[in-house]
Amino acid sequence: MTDKDKRDLIIKAAYQVLAEKGYDKASTKEIAQTAGVAQGLINYYFPSKDLLFAEVFQQETKKYCESLQDLKNYGSQELSVENLKQVLQVPKNRALSDSSMVLLRYELFAIGLRNEKVSENLKETLQTKRARLNDLIQTIGHLPEDSSKPLASILLSVFDGLALQQMCDDEFNYDEAYDMLAVVLESYLTAANKKEEK
Repeated sequence: MTDKDKRDLIIKAAYQVLAEKGYDKASTKEIAQTAGVAQGLINYYFPSKDLLFAEVFQQETKKYCESLQDLKNYGSQELSVENLKQVLQVPKNRALSDSSMVLLRYELFAIGLRNEKVSENLKETLQTKRARLNDLIQTIGHLPEDSSKPLASILLSVFDGLALQQMCDDEFNYDEAYDMLAVVLESYLTAANKKEEK
């Protein structure tokens, strides 16, 4: 087994344990047992639990960005509220199907604010997500980068914020919020495209 294989095995096991137990209750001993490796091997690849956790999140972010790839097909479709609702199904359903990752994401934010080493990893992760969203906005919304880049930052915050509200409040109307987001985006993109045409 190569070093990369071992690292990947540890990261996969860490994700499983972190998703089940949360950061505070997850132990490297349990992660090692789940991965089927010696505990010392985890320390060899990841000097701290925080860095392992940050790596888990970075890998999950890559998977998330790959899941958005198919949305580029909407770039050739008419800009409408209904089409935007379809596009928004990806981040909306992602939070519903993987609520443990939403919870872990917020834990990572807190760790990143306290730990300088994790902070850099968190920064890279956020940059990766913004870049992917920026690319999609340019393709789907036909916006130039000076408009798509700030919108990507806003949407990333909105996706995370709606997911958090959905997890914390049984009475929160998640579907209604996403439907309104589609209306707001359609209005903004239509106005921005008309401005660009002038």
